[in-house]
Amino acid sequence: VALKILSPKYTSNPSFVERFMSEVRNTAKLEHPNIVTAFHAGMENGIYFLAISYVSGQPIIERLRDGKAMPENESLSIARAIADALNYAWNEFRILHRDIKPGNIMVDKKGIPKLMDMGISKSLDEDTALTMMGMMVGTPYYISPEQAVGAKDIDFRADIYSLGATLYHMVTGIVPYDAGTAMAIITKHLQEPLPDPRNYNSFISD
Repeated sequence: VALKILSPKYTSNPSFVERFMSEVRNTAKLEHPNIVTAFHAGMENGIYFLAISYVSGQPIIERLRDGKAMPENESLSIARAIADALNYAWNEFRILHRDIKPGNIMVDKKGIPKLMDMGISKSLDEDTALTMMGMMVGTPYYISPEQAVGAKDIDFRADIYSLGATLYHMVTGIVPYDAGTAMAIITKHLQEPLPDPRNYNSFISD
């Protein structure tokens, strides 16, 4: 297994503990071939831990270093598998991931994509204090506009947007929007049209 541990410096902060336990609750619900499985969680000697299935492979982001693009067919296959996982999480449990990005998708030695890190996921059926209302949750390079403005009524379309931004990165080797600061990147998501990916990879199909 892989063991995730909440840093001791955060355990005195109730919101961080709740966020960690939210990951435990949400991950434990999910049984899907493209989602990392959670086995056990708890607290021992003041240490909060989560045991998840160990994935022998590498995150997609490692293959995108130095602006390298991935083959289109492989990128589409990965995107479809993750879309299927998100479809399952939403339709079965009303769970959003809210941070889809190449760093949260692993591909194991058999070539199977695995969605990781449900740490900021949110179940719409839960009424917890950790709603993140009014706060931006996600990674600026892949964040949906509604997450960027801290909207509280987001749904599965936010994850689809982030998956689309991830697919864009996979087939072009660059992120859809870039700038010197996080806020500048977010502003581009909100205001600018999507740059044509064929500007960066002319071999992309229709």
